[in-house]
Amino acid sequence: MKTPEPRRAHSIRGRLLGYLLLPLLLLVAAGFWIDHHTLVMPVYAAFDRSLSRTATEIAAHIEQQPDGQLKVRWPEPPGASRGFGRHPPPRLTWHGPSHRPPSPGFAAPSFAHHAPPPHFHPHETFLFRVSRADGSTIAGNADLVAAPIQHNNLGYRNADYHGTPVRAVSLRTTVAGEALLVTAAETMHWRDRVVHRLDTIIGLGDSLQLLLVLAISMLGITVALRPLRRLREQIASQSPEKLKPLPTAPIPGEVRPLVDSLNTLLMTVRDSAQSQQHFLTNAAHQLRTPLTGLKAQLEVLARENAGGPQQARIAALQGGIDRLAHTANQLLALARAEPSAHRASDFTPLALPELVGAVVSTLLDRSLVADVDLGADCQPAEVEGIHWLLHELLVNLVDNAIRHTPPGGQVTVRCGTTEGLAYLEVEDDGPGIPPDLRQRVRERFYHAGGNGQGSGLGLSIVEEIARTHRGRLLILDGSTGGARMRVEFPAAG
Repeated sequence: MKTPEPRRAHSIRGRLLGYLLLPLLLLVAAGFWIDHHTLVMPVYAAFDRSLSRTATEIAAHIEQQPDGQLKVRWPEPPGASRGFGRHPPPRLTWHGPSHRPPSPGFAAPSFAHHAPPPHFHPHETFLFRVSRADGSTIAGNADLVAAPIQHNNLGYRNADYHGTPVRAVSLRTTVAGEALLVTAAETMHWRDRVVHRLDTIIGLGDSLQLLLVLAISMLGITVALRPLRRLREQIASQSPEKLKPLPTAPIPGEVRPLVDSLNTLLMTVRDSAQSQQHFLTNAAHQLRTPLTGLKAQLEVLARENAGGPQQARIAALQGGIDRLAHTANQLLALARAEPSAHRASDFTPLALPELVGAVVSTLLDRSLVADVDLGADCQPAEVEGIHWLLHELLVNLVDNAIRHTPPGGQVTVRCGTTEGLAYLEVEDDGPGIPPDLRQRVRERFYHAGGNGQGSGLGLSIVEEIARTHRGRLLILDGSTGGARMRVEFPAAG
């Protein structure tokens, strides 16, 4: 069964930004809508006023001819009045955004040899119509629909003229006693272009404001989270062997209950570890005294029954007592190897070749009894350590190697430095340790083959001592098929 991948945890910074982003986006959207309507309405009003002035100008140039007919006349250039162009075009033409001619039926009014009305933009198409009350057209585009009059004799409407949207204004006026309706219209291109520019400016401004607010929010969140980052660093700097309470003075009030709970947990773990260490130490000490007396009594009993029928049983009892005494000594060594049991002042510079020589001399008789060739290959190396602990580490490694090496085999102890690290190494000719068991053999009381005389604590003690010296235990393959135990330490500076 495939183990599901753990979900990625969200950071507090990411959560805060996520909570802020949606309201900010909604505010920006609302602000854009408000700004759009606030600015667009005056723009449209200005265009409408311009268009109404154009209608007024057209109405002002409606004259009654001598024959009684009404016509629209524009003043002749040059010297055009009311802001007319000095060189008007002979005819208004289409100048839309795509520069294409108007669709069929979309005819611009003719102003032959006359100036166009004021407020006319060359990129717009201008339409007009002057009609009577009965709907008949006097001048202009006859199919231009008038806007309904609303107030002040004016009316506005949006219309569709031959498929093109236009804005139209109608003005009710009277010329020569006759009621007329003047309608002026223009296409929406210029209006839409101005509104588009305004929307672009508003959008850019609001986007810059949003980015600025997000940047300020990010800065504020980062500053606000500094106490949490310091708390994380304090927790990370805690040594598992020397736990101590976290300071609560610089911690924000919202986080202080969490820190208090962590301190309670840390103290509970520390007290539990100390209790375990004290129990192992006391238990080992309490076992050693009666075991020593029991062993002495069995030796006396063995001498008294030498050659007797109980000698085999007494020998078996002696073997069991020896293993029990060895286990008690190992438990004591394990308890004393705990990193929390040592101060920085306990560490002194130690030469590893001297340590190797002392251990080889101590276990030489043991190797001769087992018919194992014990040798050493030492290079200069020095570490900061506790002498008796490193002595115990190397004794466990060599004893373990002798126990698992068949008669006639070899055990080699090495020391030296490589890549800035000092090392102790023990290699044997035994069966080796398969890769799938190299993690399990580090566990306490685990036996991987051998003659069953070990306590199963040797490598656990080695790893604890290595951890006390900021080192690590490596289980490697030997050059001749056996096992190679290597402990690397930071070299003494």
